Amino acid sequence: MFRKILAIVSLAALLSSPAFGFDTLWHADANQKVADAFGFNSYARDIMQLGNFAPDFFGPVAEYAAGHLPKPLEIMNQEGLNNLQVRQFAIFLHFDNLNSELDSNSKFDHIFNQLLHTTQSLLANYNKQHDLDERTRKILVLVTLGASLHVVQDFYSHSDWIHNDFDKTAVKMVRLPSGDYRAPTWFEFRDKAHDPDKWPFQVKTGIYPPVPGVLNTHTHMNHDNSRLIYKEYEEPGQPLQSQAPYHSLGPVPASEQNAGAILKHQQLAVNSAIAASIEWVKKVEENGGAKSAIDSAKNWDLGKDSSKLTKELEAGMAVEMALSCAAGRWDGENPPLDKDAACRSVLASRIDPTGKGSLSGWKAKVVAAIAGLGLPVALNYTGRFWSIYGQYSILDQLASGIGSNAGHYTFSNK
Repeated sequence: MFRKILAIVSLAALLSSPAFGFDTLWHADANQKVADAFGFNSYARDIMQLGNFAPDFFGPVAEYAAGHLPKPLEIMNQEGLNNLQVRQFAIFLHFDNLNSELDSNSKFDHIFNQLLHTTQSLLANYNKQHDLDERTRKILVLVTLGASLHVVQDFYSHSDWIHNDFDKTAVKMVRLPSGDYRAPTWFEFRDKAHDPDKWPFQVKTGIYPPVPGVLNTHTHMNHDNSRLIYKEYEEPGQPLQSQAPYHSLGPVPASEQNAGAILKHQQLAVNSAIAASIEWVKKVEENGGAKSAIDSAKNWDLGKDSSKLTKELEAGMAVEMALSCAAGRWDGENPPLDKDAACRSVLASRIDPTGKGSLSGWKAKVVAAIAGLGLPVALNYTGRFWSIYGQYSILDQLASGIGSNAGHYTFSNK
């Protein structure tokens, strides 16, 4: 049954709307940096990554299925993988300009601070819930943290934050050891510039759903893949188009005829999101209960604890990568050759038998897991790593104080 569901969801992903954040590759790279910075082991990192993927999985993919695939939706309901309330709130976890309501810096500030408070509270409360077994508690901690990181990372993908010339402000660009640059994070800038509505610029984020003939749509503004090429869903025929002309501002401007400049511009967004992700976990850990929860989960030896959950985790990672590749959301629909090789390996359910492929790190581990299980076998697994969202209302709780089930942002702490 689950194999049928994933086939359905793969179809939905192929046809789904563009409300993704960074393509999965870049989210995963940012999460890897977080794991390295805080000493997460590989199991904890991968569970956190599944949490990070959840706002996309339960947002645009399930949203499309609900509107266009009624019979498959019934199957998803039977397996507990479709939950209307989860879908309703996942839409608020991408920093998109829904209904053109994000029209002031203070509203962005509200989202950041409300999300931080909610994340801290959820993690701290997991340790106080006596009805939770230890395995479920650790999964909840890691996937909740991962989902909150998705929101933070999407801000730097979906907004024009990196289009600002920060060197003309009190908070300068940051030079990295690699020689590249990153923008200051939201909180770094706020600490020095104070009242967001008095800043020398107003942040804009992409209008979603994108509207024909309007500037600053989601398609035009996001930094999702390394080539800045997307389907323009606001235009008839939804053609693939370079969005570089909309990214010609800031300290590292993109240029449509210069692939290197486009990549550097997108990498500026990625570098900024990585710094913000590490900062985010530090801020979450300012709450003692949240820090204790993270510490209890980040070195969980899942391999020794549960062989069943270990296989479900491998299958979950396989599903994430397969869906991303099938939907053209690994690194765009026209990825560079080195990124395309990973997708070809996944979709063909095989890996280079010589072991001399160019993949490394977690990507090689995922491809190897798929090769070992066989993708059809991987898709047969059900498990807590998907059903936990509906059971424990993770995404709708993260959106608490940010959005309502009426589809509008809520700029209130009540």
